[in-house]
Amino acid sequence: MKFSLLLPTLGTRENEINRLFDSLKKQTYRNFELIVVSQGNHKFIDETLRKYNFDYKHITMNEKGISKARNKGIPYITGDIMTLADDDGWYDEKAFETVKKYIEKYSPDVACFKHYDPNKKEFPKKYPEIKMLNFSKSNVLRQSSFDVYVNISNVSDYKIGFDERFGVGGIYNSGEENIYLMDLYNSGYKKMCFFPEVIAYHPNKDCNYLDEKSFVAKGPLFRRLFGGVSGLPIFMAFGLKKSRQIDNFWRLYLKAINEFIKFK
Repeated sequence: MKFSLLLPTLGTRENEINRLFDSLKKQTYRNFELIVVSQGNHKFIDETLRKYNFDYKHITMNEKGISKARNKGIPYITGDIMTLADDDGWYDEKAFETVKKYIEKYSPDVACFKHYDPNKKEFPKKYPEIKMLNFSKSNVLRQSSFDVYVNISNVSDYKIGFDERFGVGGIYNSGEENIYLMDLYNSGYKKMCFFPEVIAYHPNKDCNYLDEKSFVAKGPLFRRLFGGVSGLPIFMAFGLKKSRQIDNFWRLYLKAINEFIKFK
């Protein structure tokens, strides 16, 4: 079983990138490849990669956008398991050994795990406490890209790719991994599982994911996920639930609905 790690990066987080590569060097399970798609600081990435003896490919591009970078890297994958690396995250030394154990036992289409912030000693969200096999559409929306492992042996359509309108650097700044998973789910890959194991580490960001730009982007995201008929009431219920967390709520709520209507 070979793991393919898909890493988009602007190349600006130099210390974090070294930390990530060091964690890969320490892996107890060695059958993996790292596919780096750099969108800047290419020389630094190239020189840093040469210090390591694990298998890697380095692809350069000068456009920005996390979904564009992932789509650029997907054709270079040669492994059996695809996962989405993050340049400011890093892996437990037994990460791939642990994932391999669960994939061999349960043969999921997609396996999801946990990551943790060891400095703040907290998780980024409330994870389930027990394993979940064949989880529902609502759970698809709760997954973080850094936790996701796609079993290419089962999922021949993994090259379906990411919607480049979504994600950091796109028109709408988040949701690309949820769209990708939902597209797979709707294509019949419904054996998606969660296992309560900490596989990786990532700093929790002190930012508001419901700021104006992020909240308004939820309108198009819900239409992309659920369509024009079902998506609107789902978004409206979501928005009302979050109303107390958002300044100028009604103005932004109507703006998000307008973006929902305009989105094609």
